[in-house]
Amino acid sequence: MTEVLPMMHAPIAPTPRVVRTSPKAPKLSCSFCQVDLGPNAEQTLTGKNGEGAYCSAHCRTCVLALAALHPSVLAPYEFVSRRGVLTDQLLVLWRDGRGPDPSLVLQAAERAGPAGWGTPSTSA
Repeated sequence: MTEVLPMMHAPIAPTPRVVRTSPKAPKLSCSFCQVDLGPNAEQTLTGKNGEGAYCSAHCRTCVLALAALHPSVLAPYEFVSRRGVLTDQLLVLWRDGRGPDPSLVLQAAERAGPAGWGTPSTSA
């Protein structure tokens, strides 16, 4: 009979790999459309809190709009599921250069706020 020993440490997550184009410079790509940012990476736009690198304001706005559409953890399962389908479809459309204007989607999502998941208002 074998004895199972409890793990002393949490499993180590794999570290992300950076593809190197030369021995000195890592290859950077847009966090949204995945286009190679090339040697002018210092001229790229950064996202909120310095996260991500974007080739254009359009790509950054797409990511911000998708993040704003992310539902609350308190939202009902059906709403979370439908919102997931919506954001997946927007991602495909925007990466293909189609779909609604991401800045308008961002404005609508921010205006709806956390109560945008269709629950009745408690104000009287």
